[in-house]
Amino acid sequence: MARVLLAFEPPDGGVAEQVMQLALGLGDHGHDVELAGPREAIVYPRMEAAGLPVFRLPFRRGYGKPAEDAQALRRLIGLLRARRPDVLHCHSAKAGVLGRLAGAATRTPVVYSPHSFPFVGDFSEARRVFALTIERALAPLTALIICVCDAERREALDNRVAGDERLRVVHNGCGPCEAGVEPDARLAELASGGPLAAAVTVLREQKSVDVLLDAVPEVLRRVPDARVAVVGDGPLRDELHAHAAGLGLDAEPRFAFLPFSPPAARHLRALDVFVLPSAWEAFPIAVLEALACGVPQVATNVGGTGEAVVAETGLLVPKRDPAAMADALVELLSAPGRRAAMAEASQRRHAESFGLERMVASTAAAYDEILTNQR
Repeated sequence: MARVLLAFEPPDGGVAEQVMQLALGLGDHGHDVELAGPREAIVYPRMEAAGLPVFRLPFRRGYGKPAEDAQALRRLIGLLRARRPDVLHCHSAKAGVLGRLAGAATRTPVVYSPHSFPFVGDFSEARRVFALTIERALAPLTALIICVCDAERREALDNRVAGDERLRVVHNGCGPCEAGVEPDARLAELASGGPLAAAVTVLREQKSVDVLLDAVPEVLRRVPDARVAVVGDGPLRDELHAHAAGLGLDAEPRFAFLPFSPPAARHLRALDVFVLPSAWEAFPIAVLEALACGVPQVATNVGGTGEAVVAETGLLVPKRDPAAMADALVELLSAPGRRAAMAEASQRRHAESFGLERMVASTAAAYDEILTNQR
């Protein structure tokens, strides 16, 4: 049995969700799993209830607190020396930086899952060059980079982060839509008046929820019985609420801002259309959850999103284009028969290509490959 330490920095969102699913599933593949993450994370209660050891470190977003980053690095090095895992698997760029330095200091093989390379996104050129330089410098300290989609692998190759021999693609996965979960009562009430579209997402810059808000007035004008919601929490909550108020949506009974409460199926089961307006992505788990719950998708064509959302299941639109977003939403909200066909196709596509067991098994096989090569 191999000992695996999963290290991650984001306290919420798709990265934390994937880490939790790996932690819960890897035991069935002969791996003993422990976790190192930020001081607080939305997934901790479920992981601790499953009896998984969780070590809380001073991981935080960004690089504005170098003293805390140095403390996190020291703590991680100490953890590796004390726990002696066979593999350290780091999720997200910040954990990838600290984890690979800690792995080099302790001679621990490191697997790195970027979940979107830090040089991909709406950043300044200086930040992009800095991030790319760091990724190239740390690649030799990485036993394997697991890309969550083909698009992420192409980013690595095109930007000379690593050679093909150091890259593997393991598409994200998620479980089936949770049975026995009642739809969120507030969303169900909103949906009782007409077809409902909603984004279920963390309120961060990457997710570009403002683009959806800008599209809402046009959607409601063209489909008077439609309803639209944003479900989520995050650092841009107040800013997005103010943006919605500026559009008059605070007084619009057909629109709502609602908090997120896991599992995602609570919210997805109430929807007719799922919306993801992101400015950049790797391979978002949110669209996979929509597929699993049979909810047609309208999503921006960024990263590997188009590897999940196809014409049979949903519509792809350009990023930062409220008019295109509005057109796509109007198209689906006005077509109940088409939505029904897309719902069936979505569940089939999830079952065939993006199940959880496939992701866990492929990740376990990557660990086994590394350990075999170490012998």
